[in-house]
Amino acid sequence: MVKIGTGAVSWSSKLQSLVALSTTEVEHISAVEAGKEILWMHQLMGELGYDTSGPSLLRIDNQSAIAVSKNPEHHGKMKHLSLRLFWLIDAVQDGLIAPTFVST
Repeated sequence: MVKIGTGAVSWSSKLQSLVALSTTEVEHISAVEAGKEILWMHQLMGELGYDTSGPSLLRIDNQSAIAVSKNPEHHGKMKHLSLRLFWLIDAVQDGLIAPTFVST
């Protein structure tokens, strides 16, 4: 779900097309999809004239998935992932998205 202010402006729920081997992998795959939507919304708001400076928050409820998105070298079990899933890591390192923990 993507929120602007207190209102939800975009949301999605679907079955993942990949088979994950761990909860960290599942959360990372979901974070990649949410991150793509956040970045698209970020660019749209910029085109509409809103100030979009600074990273957009991506709230994740899995500490390991956050750690993978910030520093993938320490997670050897994630090496088998498709290269397209490493997009989130690049977006975090470029300062476009800031993953933060939210408790469930």
